[in-house]
Amino acid sequence: MSTHAETSHLTKYVKGRKKKNTRRRLKSCLFKVGTMALSDCWKQLSWFYYQYLLVTALYMLEPWERTVFNSLLISVAGMAVYTGYVFMPQHIMAILHYFEVVQ
Repeated sequence: MSTHAETSHLTKYVKGRKKKNTRRRLKSCLFKVGTMALSDCWKQLSWFYYQYLLVTALYMLEPWERTVFNSLLISVAGMAVYTGYVFMPQHIMAILHYFEVVQ
């Protein structure tokens, strides 16, 4: 016959093992969810890029031509954003002064 102390010790051991296994399962599950989320995100971005290639007809170009076109497009977009960031506050203030919203 087992004593109460032995039973208590075995119960604690089993509960401890369950906690460790649960933590291990949770970590592996979170890792799988994280990798699945990254995988789904990558698939979605790939699909958007494919749509971009189809809409702009870039799929017909060679890879080096596509790189040149994308570089120019990103450069022009970057310059437009920078110009808007630098000059828009001045224009907005001029408009507000014109309509006498700001003195």
